[in-house]
Parts: sequence; structure tokens; C-alpha cells
Amino acid sequence: MINQKNLFRTALTGFVFSILIVVTSCNSTDNSKNISTDFAQPEVLTKNISAEQNNISSVERKIIKSGSIRFETANVKETHKFIKNTVTELGGYIGNENVYNFEDRVEHTVEVRVPEDKFNLLIDKISSSVEKLESKNISTVDVTEEFIDVEARIKTKKELEARYKEILKKASRVDEILNIEREMGNLRSEIESLEGRMNYLKNRIALSSLTITFYEKVASPFGFASKLVKALENGWTALLWFIIILVSLWPFIILTLVIIFIILTFRKKRKPQKV
Repeated sequence: MINQKNLFRTALTGFVFSILIVVTSCNSTDNSKNISTDFAQPEVLTKNISAEQNNISSVERKIIKSGSIRFETANVKETHKFIKNTVTELGGYIGNENVYNFEDRVEHTVEVRVPEDKFNLLIDKISSSVEKLESKNISTVDVTEEFIDVEARIKTKKELEARYKEILKKASRVDEILNIEREMGNLRSEIESLEGRMNYLKNRIALSSLTITFYEKVASPFGFASKLVKALENGWTALLWFIIILVSLWPFIILTLVIIFIILTFRKKRKPQKV
């Protein structure tokens, strides 16, 4: 009987041990599945991050284009007319314009604004119409980051302004209403400032600027009469300056005269008298 009981206990122990092994293996399989799932998640996150980066890189670049050119022309009036007509055809306009008359040339400086996609075409048309360009400078400034930043800040502040309006509807105390209105006033000032900056960026991006300087050489006569009058004026001015300098040196002049007087008096006393 004792052996039978021992055998029964041994068999029962082995059965329980087998069940434990099976359960443990099942749990380890489940855990391995969970672990593999957890390791799969970073791949998904990486894909999402890559997608976001692609979206950011695919944003249209915001570029401000500007430049300047300078050249000589045979007729400033015809050149000005040509530039004006060309700018009008390209959908632009002339902004600032200055005319300078020098002795040997007449010079015009014109600042034009044209749509960004017509900027290179304008430069090509003007460059091909002249014999030789003395100088040409083109610059581009990428303002994409600033544009996106200003746009995001405007959106955020407008959302905050909307929340203030909702809170203001529920406010009942006078001090609460005054505080909310003060914050809304400050917020509105910031929004208007950002919107002004945004409008400036949009305008500079949409319309490129080009400063055009062209001049015509003119033959200047000798102008004897005018040069003679100028020489007389310069001589009179020089004489006045000479008088001013003498007046400013009066102590030295007096001192010099006193020294000369003393020297002459001393020599006169030492001179022997004739018998």
C-alpha cells in the first residue's frame, strides 16, 4: 500500500508539473507576441515622422527676389518709354523714379515691381535691348520659415481670442470683464502687428523689385562766362577767409610787431654817433 501511495503521489506530481510547463510556455509565447508588437510600434512611428518630414519639405518655398541693373543708353527718353511699356505688359508698375542732371550725363533711376514669375523675363528683355550692361545684381531671400512661423502665431492668437470671447460672455463681475477686455486688447494689437508683417511678406513674395539705372552722355560746352564768374566768386571767398585768418592771429601779429620795435630801438641806441 505504501508503494502504491508513493507511485500515486509521484504520478500526480508529474502531472501537475507538466501542466505548469504547458502554461508557462503559453505565457512566454504571448509575451513574445506582445514584445514583437511593441517593437513594431517604433517602425510605425518612424513612418509617421518620415511622412511629416516629407510634408514639411514639400511646402512651397517663399522667396523674395530683388535686383539692380545699370547701363548706358543713346536716348534716355526712348529707354524710359520702353521700360514703362515692358513693365505694363508684364503686369507690373513703376514705383520710385529719380532724374539727375550732371555736367556730362543725364541719369534716370527707376524702381519697378513685377509679378515674381515675370521677374526673369523682365531682366532678359531689358538686357537684350541694351548694348552692354555695366552691372547686374540679383538677390533672393528665403522667408519660408518666417512665413510659416507668422502664420502659425496668427492662428494660435486668434484661437486664444475666440476663447476670451467665450469667457467674456460668461463673466459676471466687473473686474473680470475689465481684465478680459484688457487681455483681448493686447492680443488684438499683437494679431494686427503679425497680420501687417504677413501682408508685407506676401507683397514682397508676390511682386519682385528691380532697380534700373540708365544714363545718356551729353556734350557740355566750355562755358567761359560761367567759369569766369565762378572764379571771381572763389577769389572773393578766398579773400574773406584770408581776412578771417589774419583776425584770428592778431595776438601773434602784435607780439611780432613789439619784438621788431624792441630790436630796432636797441640797434639805434648801440649805433655810434659821428663826431
